[in-house]
Amino acid sequence: MLIDIVDQYDSEKKQYLKELRTKIILQLSTQQDHKKIVAFLSKAWIINIEDSEKKVYIGFSNDFMLSNAKKNFNKSLKDAIQTVYNPQYNIEYIVYPPFSTSSDLLIDLWDLLNIKATEKKIPDPIWESLKDKLYNYFGILLDPSFRFDNFIAWSNNQFAFSAAKAVAETPWTAYNPLFIYGNVGLGKTHLMQAIWNEINSNYPDKVIIYLPATKLIDEIILAIQKKNLSSLMRKFDDVDALLIDDIQFLAWKDKTQEIFHNIFNDFHSKKKQIIFSSDRPPRELTEIEPRLKTRFAIWLVADIKAPDYETRIAILQSKLEIKQESIDSELLWIIAQNITSNVRELEWALNFLLTRKAFSWNEITENDVYACLETLGYNPTKPMEWNTNNLNSKSQRNFDTIVEMVANYYSISVAELKSDSRKKEITTARQILMLIAKKHFRRTQQKIWMYFWWKNHATVIYAIWNIEKKLKSDEDIQQDYQIFTERVNQ
Repeated sequence: MLIDIVDQYDSEKKQYLKELRTKIILQLSTQQDHKKIVAFLSKAWIINIEDSEKKVYIGFSNDFMLSNAKKNFNKSLKDAIQTVYNPQYNIEYIVYPPFSTSSDLLIDLWDLLNIKATEKKIPDPIWESLKDKLYNYFGILLDPSFRFDNFIAWSNNQFAFSAAKAVAETPWTAYNPLFIYGNVGLGKTHLMQAIWNEINSNYPDKVIIYLPATKLIDEIILAIQKKNLSSLMRKFDDVDALLIDDIQFLAWKDKTQEIFHNIFNDFHSKKKQIIFSSDRPPRELTEIEPRLKTRFAIWLVADIKAPDYETRIAILQSKLEIKQESIDSELLWIIAQNITSNVRELEWALNFLLTRKAFSWNEITENDVYACLETLGYNPTKPMEWNTNNLNSKSQRNFDTIVEMVANYYSISVAELKSDSRKKEITTARQILMLIAKKHFRRTQQKIWMYFWWKNHATVIYAIWNIEKKLKSDEDIQQDYQIFTERVNQ
């Protein structure tokens, strides 16, 4: 597949693709709203041009961004490409995961469309005073550490993460309202506060209010008791974006729902941004008025599910990095095996262990981990031993033989295979071995990253994805892979 040769492009080829993208974006900007372009196309663009097929390949960081860009820009994007490049060429949409972080092919659309400076206004003193008064009135309680860059995205929350990022980058234009739901402890509040932190940073002249639903209920009840409901409603008039956490707590509160229905309608009619979180989807919110449930789902509903084992390990490692602490990997495996459905409790377990470590001045032991899990209400069982020495001995010997065979075949050492070298022949050999380990030896991702001494399971996922793509188009790699797998099956 063409996307697999992106890393091999020279600077001239990359510059050509970037310049073509610039021309197309400028052409597109004559027909489409600039902020909408940034919302959908900032992490996407031209991977390659295939003249034999008369196609321009456009890559998106994930399926979510691809489907929404295709929905909103398909015709105008095609027209722009045919206008500035060639009237006979069509678009081929593909997912290209590296665009989720950064790439030499990406350009800054804010600068290109000259909208960054106009969006980041310095609020005047009068407006700042009003903003402070509103924040003091509502008692905003936010954690500045809840950011997008320290939120661990996994397959079961990528949709919600991408939607939240899109809203935070271009509020009032993308996904309004946004409704995020999932079980307790999976990161809904982190996403909600990350949205607040991002919007507040990018738009300092706007009033962004974050409220737990219980706080909203208290404010409405207090306003009713003091007979100054109109004063409360006027305060909401000055709010530009409203984030309500745990909206399910509005259940059974008929009067509060009626008042909030009016607030919602006012925000929606004025195109102000609204974002909700809940522990269940809108249709399952019992004792919430049907008209409210319908409005919650007007635009985009995104769910968060529990992370898989590899992601739980990544979350624990990320939390340790933030805290600038370290715990033995084997102990993290025990935590991740027992705490399976609550990210918040993963952090509680870490805090418990780090506190014990600080008080005792001793390293954390396996017994400490089991005591921690029991304190949190778990009944831990002895975890699986992930060490490759404890695998079926014949299977391990066979895999070691394949590793040595691949190393000899490419004239490299086993140590180089397990290094972080990015030389082409080493990278190819390593990726082939990872695929063989997964498909022919039934190794899980954590076993694979352990064997190759890699610290990030996401790198293993990408490596396997990349080599599977190459096998579809590269005949040399196909031949090499066939030689190795024939040896496996002997």
